Amino acid sequence: MKRNTFGILAGVLLGLAACGPMDDGGGGVVGDVCTPNSDECVPNGCCGNGTDVVNVSHAPSCPAPAACPAGSPDPSNQTLLNGCGTPFCDGTGHCVVARRC
Repeated sequence: MKRNTFGILAGVLLGLAACGPMDDGGGGVVGDVCTPNSDECVPNGCCGNGTDVVNVSHAPSCPAPAACPAGSPDPSNQTLLNGCGTPFCDGTGHCVVARRC
C-alpha cells in the first residue's frame, strides 16, 4: 500500500512539474536564465518598445542606436516599457525587469 501511494504521489508531482514555466511566487513567470549581476539580459523589443526581458541569446536584432525611428522611447536600446524598465539579472540567475517609473 505504501509503495502504491508513493508512486501516485510521484506521478502527480511529475505531472505538475511538466505543466509549464515555473512561477516566481509573485504571480509572474521566471525569466530566462542568466549569470547573476551580469549584462546577459536585454529588452525583448527595440528602441525602448520592449515589454519584457530576455537573455542576449534570444535578443531581437535591433538597429544601431542612432537608427531608431524618430520619437522612439529609447534610441539607445537599453530600456523597455517606454523607458520605464531596465533589464537586470537578479540574484537567482533569471532575467527580470527593474522598474523605475
